[in-house]
Amino acid sequence: MAAGRDRAEQMSFQSTSLILAGVISIADYVTEHFFPERIKNSKKLVSFSAGVAIAYIILSLLPEISSYALIDGKKIFMYVLIGFIVLNLIEQYIYKHLYKSRMKPAYHKNFHVTYFFVYKVLIGVVLVNFATRGLTSTLLFFIPFFLYIMVETLPQEFRFTNALSRIFYSTAVLLGSIIGLYFFEFADSVFGEMVSFISGTLLYIVIKESLPSDQSERPLYFALGAFAYSLIIFFSWGLL
Repeated sequence: MAAGRDRAEQMSFQSTSLILAGVISIADYVTEHFFPERIKNSKKLVSFSAGVAIAYIILSLLPEISSYALIDGKKIFMYVLIGFIVLNLIEQYIYKHLYKSRMKPAYHKNFHVTYFFVYKVLIGVVLVNFATRGLTSTLLFFIPFFLYIMVETLPQEFRFTNALSRIFYSTAVLLGSIIGLYFFEFADSVFGEMVSFISGTLLYIVIKESLPSDQSERPLYFALGAFAYSLIIFFSWGLL
């Protein structure tokens, strides 16, 4: 009886993670290729999503990382810094130093594509682990990254030359979820490091790309996103 219940729970978290990863992958493809530019680049939506992301980072991801620091030590916060620095290098150092090179657009595009494909795969792997903790934790993780995909928080403009490449790139989160299920024990053993790394990257995206100037930020919508998601997180603490 207990074995049957455990198997049912396992199938439940597997299905949940695959479904949500599939939703993100579909959203990634649809928003990249079919959404009007005015929707993707809406300053109000971008600011609202940034507020949601900041609230989730501060109230949920950082405490999550801190809980792993009690076991693995403070060095786990280095992965937050690494996630932040690596994207900064791609966005700033590599781009600027290849600026005079004729190959600069190709190099920059390749670094962007590779980094964000791996990043989205990690999101899928982490999503699987959150799914084992219940629906509430899973949805709290899912919503900020879904919004990040929907409003194109970090403009990519990869302009893939063929449909197969576009589809393959968009399935990164779903692929990561499948990998996370297949290598669950290993993924679980490095879960703290992965959460730290994607937190650092998400923090950079919000600070550098979503809130870069007075012209592009909508403070009221940013505050509304942060406040609304903070309330959701506070409410979820009573459910977890």
